Amino acid sequence: MKGAGRRLLVVEDEPLMSSLLAEVLIAQGFLVQTAADTLQARSAVDSFDPDAALLDISLGDGPSGLDLAHVLHRKYPHIALLFLTKHSDPRTAGLADKDLPAGCGFLRKDRVRDTDYLLESLEAVLTERPDRVRDDQDPNQPLAALSSHQMEILRLMAQGYTNDYIARFKGASQSSVERWVMQIFRTLQIDTRGDVNPRVEAVRRFIASSSLPERV
Repeated sequence: MKGAGRRLLVVEDEPLMSSLLAEVLIAQGFLVQTAADTLQARSAVDSFDPDAALLDISLGDGPSGLDLAHVLHRKYPHIALLFLTKHSDPRTAGLADKDLPAGCGFLRKDRVRDTDYLLESLEAVLTERPDRVRDDQDPNQPLAALSSHQMEILRLMAQGYTNDYIARFKGASQSSVERWVMQIFRTLQIDTRGDVNPRVEAVRRFIASSSLPERV
């Protein structure tokens, strides 16, 4: 079996997803321990001594999977790290590439239905080839063409904020924000003269690529 008795810590706060992942991975020979939050995960690391951790970025209230990943990378560098997240691009979660720990993999949740791909991704991070599992760097993902600034503005739009609020938040004029929004429409090739509201369409694409972001 591909797991060959290797120990895998699954950190996922959605019980159904956690259960399904554990079932699939155990069937492939992995020894699996699950945790719903960072506190459970830290405890499991000491008692279970995993070879790899499969981490969701968003873990509800409290520290995130990203926070946990940085702790593991610093204190337990032998643990291979693979993010499993609904975010096709970490920027939709307000993150930059530099925010991810070095040597981690990044896998979209919608791809784990392909068991072979999940197993290949785990094998890649376990054999120190994480660059082969970076779905966030896929140039074909829906929002890849957006600059980091455009992604930030679109994320604020998806949080429901008006151009007036975004202008105040960014310390810019409202006309500047209007120009930025139009640039987003052009980059995403959204027809501003069609039957679909372009702002709604842009936000719809953001949500489809990640989720509805929390308002802060």
